[in-house]
Amino acid sequence: MYVANKLKCVFFIVLSSLVLFSCSPQAKETDASFELGKDYEIVRDEPSKEPKLVEHFSLYCSHCFSSEPLFKRLKASLDKSVPFERSHVLYFPKNNKEYARNMTFAFAAAGELGIEDEFVAKVFDVHFKQNTMLGELNDLKNIFVVLGQTSKVFQDTMNSEKTFNRYKAMAAKVASDNVRFTPDLIVNDKYRVKLGALASQGNQNERLAKLVNYLLTNP
Repeated sequence: MYVANKLKCVFFIVLSSLVLFSCSPQAKETDASFELGKDYEIVRDEPSKEPKLVEHFSLYCSHCFSSEPLFKRLKASLDKSVPFERSHVLYFPKNNKEYARNMTFAFAAAGELGIEDEFVAKVFDVHFKQNTMLGELNDLKNIFVVLGQTSKVFQDTMNSEKTFNRYKAMAAKVASDNVRFTPDLIVNDKYRVKLGALASQGNQNERLAKLVNYLLTNP
């Protein structure tokens, strides 16, 4: 009887320990592990001096449009000190280089005027909800007017040296990051997130946030 009671006591202690362990912080599910080549790849050896994200995209890209909610949630999950930059590529639409150039200049001008997010949202709406392709300078000017800017402000900003420098910087960044598709997310100038791989694994929002935060602190 004594032995039986003692065994019961030992069983109770072990069972209690298991319950406590399973509820403890140490037993919480850990972040998913990420693999080089599978979840991300290396763009260059040296990272940026400060943490940063760059999204290469095009306002003519339907995948970029459909990824907007994903990137908005990612941006909201980041520390406020981490900049999230957008760089407009120059090779869409492939059959109209003038439109590609005009749109990239307009995006740069919107950045100079502090209306980048509003400009992106409006153009995406026209392109993919209203199914109307923009690219003529007059059409782009009308977008700026709708967003509260004057025709003169649009013209002056489009022709400004600062806008031209933004345009050149984006073109150079696309080349140096070897951008082959859009959207393309670069972390710390060093890592490319393999967005297609994340999408195929499910729970893309959570996995993207975890992967980006992992890469932001990776050497």
